[in-house]
Amino acid sequence: MLDWRSRRTWHLLGSIATVIWLTHVALTTDFDPGHPLFDYIFIVPLAGWVMILFLTRRLERPPDDEN
Repeated sequence: MLDWRSRRTWHLLGSIATVIWLTHVALTTDFDPGHPLFDYIFIVPLAGWVMILFLTRRLERPPDDEN
């Protein structure tokens, strides 16, 4: 069972998504750096990792006191 509050789980999912994205772009563009999709080969995973960092920091915070 995956612990969705665990940083390790999100890093694993980020790694898997990164490999899938890089493989998709490489195979779709046929390794052609001139292809328009190739411009996003590193930007999309970078944006995903930034979102994962924000998410894991938010999940690690203790709940706010409502008093």
